[in-house]
Parts: sequence; C-alpha cells; structure tokens
Amino acid sequence: MNFLTLPAILTLGVILVNGWTDAPNSIVGVVSSKTLSMKKSVILASICNFAGVIISSVINSSVAKNIFELTDINSTAAISGALISVIILAVTAWVFGIPTSESHAIIASLIGSAVADGSEISYRILIYSLVGLILSVGLGFILGYYISLFLKKRSFSEKTAGRLQIFGAGVMAFMHGAQDGQKFISIFLLALGVTAFKIPIWACIICSAVMGFGTLLGGGRIIKKVGKEMVTLDKKGGIATDIAGGISLGISTFFGLPVSTTHAKTSAVMGCGFAGGSLQKKTASEMLTVWVITFPVCFLLGFIFTRLLQL
Repeated sequence: MNFLTLPAILTLGVILVNGWTDAPNSIVGVVSSKTLSMKKSVILASICNFAGVIISSVINSSVAKNIFELTDINSTAAISGALISVIILAVTAWVFGIPTSESHAIIASLIGSAVADGSEISYRILIYSLVGLILSVGLGFILGYYISLFLKKRSFSEKTAGRLQIFGAGVMAFMHGAQDGQKFISIFLLALGVTAFKIPIWACIICSAVMGFGTLLGGGRIIKKVGKEMVTLDKKGGIATDIAGGISLGISTFFGLPVSTTHAKTSAVMGCGFAGGSLQKKTASEMLTVWVITFPVCFLLGFIFTRLLQL
C-alpha cells in the first residue's frame, strides 16, 4: 500500500487543516473560560478524539460507510481534485479565523469531482448529508439556547463547574472523532486505493495523530474567534454549548448522518450567546455566510481541479 501517492498526501493535508479549523470547536469553551490551558485541552481532545474514532468505528461505522460510498470515483485526478478544493477553502477560512466544515466541503468537492470524472453519485447519501446539515445547525442552536437558560438558574461551585466543563469538552472531542474521524478515514482509504470498506486500526491512529497536531499548530485562531469575538463564554456557557453540541452530534451519528462538529458546536455557541444577549451578530453572520457558500464553492472547485488534473 503506497502512502506516498498524491491523494494520500493530500488526505493527510486535509486532516491537518481539519485540526486547525474544525477540531478546536470541541475545546473552545474550556479554553476560552480558562478552565484548561491550550496545551492540556489539545491533549484531552486528542485522547477523546482517538477514543471516538475507535469506539464509533466498532459500534456504528455508518457515517464512514456513507462517505466511502458517496461516489464511485477511484481515479487519482478526481480524488486529488476534491482534496485540493477542501484544503484551499479551509486554509482561506482559517486565515480569517472562521471555522469551516471540512465535512460538507469534502462531500461537495467529491460530488464536483465525480461530475467532472463522469462517476456515479449516491443521491440517497447526498440527501442524508443535507438533512444532517439542517439538523445539526437547528438542533445545536435550540439546545444551546434552552440549556443555557436552564443552567443560568442553577448554582455551581467553581470547582464543580470546571469539572463539568472538562467532561463536556471530552464528550465533544469524542463525538468529533466519531463524526469527522470516520469521514476522513474513509477518504484516506479511498486515496490509498482500498476498494472494500473496512476501518483498520492503523488508519485510526494516523488520522487522530495528524488531526491533533493540526489543532496544536493553529487551533488558537479559531478558539479566539468563536469563544471571544463571537460570544464571551463563561463556565456555564461552556457547559451549555458542550452539552448542546454533544447531543446534536450524538443524535446525528446514531442515525448515520454525516454532519459537522463546527456546525453543531458553533450553532450551540450562537444559541447560548443569543440567550445571554452577548451574541455578536456581525461575526455570527460572517460564519453563516461561509457555511452557506461552502457547498457551491467546493463543488465548483472540485470540478475545476479534477478537469485540470485530468489534462
């Protein structure tokens, strides 16, 4: 199995930038409220992310299977074109500190590449993905709003609040592994030319390690944007967003819906901020705009880069 092919290298690049732009959302609350340092939070996220990948792959790998079977592309040009598109979107958004969904970026890019390559597309899985997008955003916001209002009426000691927040961050990181870890393992297997779907342990280890390294390198920019500029999170707010985001991701994963940790967690943060009157609407609107244009932009980029590489 050749790990030095262009698609394999690009897949690791996508996983790295996912660590920059998507994985930090799982620990944004615990870092912003200064419950844990950035370094300790990344270690927590890496361990829980790895556990999420392993356990979810054993119990229910339907998310990974859906991405693996989204299209039947197997050419180097098509897979590479899709991956280049995701990297361009993610790095551009990261420069501006905007968290993006590599989950929906890779889905849109794969479809664009499949159209350019003349490959088959599973519209059933595509519909699942769109349903998951709407569900994760709507459910995250609603749960973030109501859980935040509920917790505001409860009193916690500083120590208890801190422990609850660390637990919540661990749950979010676990669910990130269960969702995004599965997706990118599927792409990694496609890039390596695997034709029969089965998640090996070595793929889990490689993907989790690269994602954790990406979070350590550039996650601070996203945490600053979401946890400080969009909403000022206290400990209760951090707990509320972790619970809301975790429930949203858990329900989606149970039904095998490919959703985004970014969408689930950031919409929960928006709901929490809206409940407390601290939501910065300008920053929130910027993020929502990027989410809306992700699908058409990545579809077009996937199509264009696939055609260019075919030449």
